[in-house]
Amino acid sequence: APGLLGILIGVAFLRLVPDAPAPQRTKARAQLALPRAIVVRAFAVIVVVSLVGGITFNATTVSLPKLFDERLTMLAGSPLGVGALAATVFVIGAMAQLVMGRLIDRYPLRSAFIPLAALQAPSLLLAAWGYDWALLALAVTMMFAIFGQITINEAMVAKYTTDAWRARAFAVRYFVSFGASAGAVKLIAWLHDRSNDFTLIFQVLAVFGFIVFLGALCFPHRPDEVEPAPKLVPAE
Repeated sequence: APGLLGILIGVAFLRLVPDAPAPQRTKARAQLALPRAIVVRAFAVIVVVSLVGGITFNATTVSLPKLFDERLTMLAGSPLGVGALAATVFVIGAMAQLVMGRLIDRYPLRSAFIPLAALQAPSLLLAAWGYDWALLALAVTMMFAIFGQITINEAMVAKYTTDAWRARAFAVRYFVSFGASAGAVKLIAWLHDRSNDFTLIFQVLAVFGFIVFLGALCFPHRPDEVEPAPKLVPAE
C-alpha cells in the first residue's frame, strides 16, 4: 500500500508540476566550475560513504530497540520504556541534521565532515560491549553522528556537482544508499545468529564507520571555500 501510494504521488507530480526550463548559467557561475579531478574525487567519496552509510543507518535504527531490550537491565520487561528511550535517542539524533546544516552554512564542508565522521567508529565499537547507562550515552553519540551524516551527504552532492549533473548525482547516491541499506536487516539477522548477541553486529558497523572516516579524510577541499576569519577583539 505505501508503495502504491508513492507511485500515485509520482504520477500526480508528473501531471501537475510544470517542467520549467533550466536557468541560464551566468559568467560568474561558470567561473565557479570545479576542476574535474576534484569532482571525480568528491563523487568517489560520495558513492563509498553512501554505500556503507546506508547500511549503518538502517542497521542501527532497526537494531537499536532490540539492543536496548537486551542490554538496558533497568528496563527489563518494559516494551514501553524501551520504545520511549529508543524514540528519544532518535529525536536527539535527528537534531544533528539541524546542527550540521547550520555548521556547513558557515564553515567549509570538510571541516564539519571530519569531526562528525570521527565519532562514528569509536561509538559503534564501544556500543558492541556497552550496557545500561553507558550504552545509552553511546547510542546518543552514534545516532547523532549517523543522522548528521545524512546532511553531510546531501551537501556533498549539492556543492560538488554542476547544475547539469546534480539530479543524476542525487539519483546515483540514493540508488547506492537505499540499495545497500535494503540488505541491512539480513545482515543483522545473520550476524546476530553467529554471535547470539549484538557484539559482532556493532563490530562490523564500526568498520563501516571507520570507512566513512577515511572518506572524510580523502574528501577534497573546494578552492572557493575559505575558513572563517577569527573575530578580532578590540584592545582595551
